[in-house]
Amino acid sequence: MVRILPRDVLRGLPTVATTDVDDAHQKIAELFCRHDLLPQSRGVSVDMKLRSLHRGDVGIEYLDYGSDVRINPEGLESFHLVQIPLAGHARMIVGSETVESTPRMATVPPIDRPFSMSWDHGTPHLIVYVKRPALAAVAEQLYGDTPRDGVQLGHAMDLSGPPGRAFLRAVVELHDDMISQASNAAPVFIQKLLVDTMLSRLLMAMEQTPAADHDGNPDSESRLIRRFLDVLERHATEELAVPDIAENLGVSVRTLQTALRSELGATPSELLKRVRLDRAREMLLAAEPGQETIVSIAERCGFSHQGRFSALYLDTFGELPSESLRR
Repeated sequence: MVRILPRDVLRGLPTVATTDVDDAHQKIAELFCRHDLLPQSRGVSVDMKLRSLHRGDVGIEYLDYGSDVRINPEGLESFHLVQIPLAGHARMIVGSETVESTPRMATVPPIDRPFSMSWDHGTPHLIVYVKRPALAAVAEQLYGDTPRDGVQLGHAMDLSGPPGRAFLRAVVELHDDMISQASNAAPVFIQKLLVDTMLSRLLMAMEQTPAADHDGNPDSESRLIRRFLDVLERHATEELAVPDIAENLGVSVRTLQTALRSELGATPSELLKRVRLDRAREMLLAAEPGQETIVSIAERCGFSHQGRFSALYLDTFGELPSESLRR
């Protein structure tokens, strides 16, 4: 899966920071839409950090509220958003449908109705902004026609499968181009190609995300996969065994193994190991040499055997943990 570090999103651009709830509310309302912003921890305000960059019909935002918050926006109306947690956990409720959001599952808020969101502390987001006419134009190129009321998307995007990963790669390419435009602008047709590619990938990823039924619930097997991935994101660094996960999810180990192999082509143990390795890599790249050790990071990510961890890390990322730590 494509890993995006919070520090790399719009790196080098000014960061708007505030600890005042009213100030945070005003800045986000100006950028997106009217909403209520409600800190959920008693005695804790916010520690918001915001970076934003728009080019024509698209934009990319980095937003971290720095605390547990509840957000109640009105319908977006004139634009679409894809909200991608870079860590942590968030939740979006639209009518009777609930989307549990992690770095493997983005939320796509509705454009024409109210919704509510809860973002846990430690859940920075990369947000992709797209004007409705731009997405409708690309949809027409792909499908030959679009409804009069524009493109209707679901409320979740699976980022763990090939279509979701392709969308993330397109976002990263567009992001890098947008940052470089100030000093070394690419030809206009290249810029448009990158935007159109990202929007095409967005539409294709939405097509491949399992739709909800009439009660707002995904089909049972996909729901099991999402719950499993959510457990991994929340508890991967703890002492966790596959039977414990299966019991927590209310299914047998065999049922869990069959579902994961069918949808993701991997075993529970393989996925648990990969999430732990991804977490370790993120921590190694973010660490300051001399302040963190490979042993301490490996142990915090659930690896008790240093030699085995180094071998797995090298096999997965093509470099030793020590090389990542020195970056």
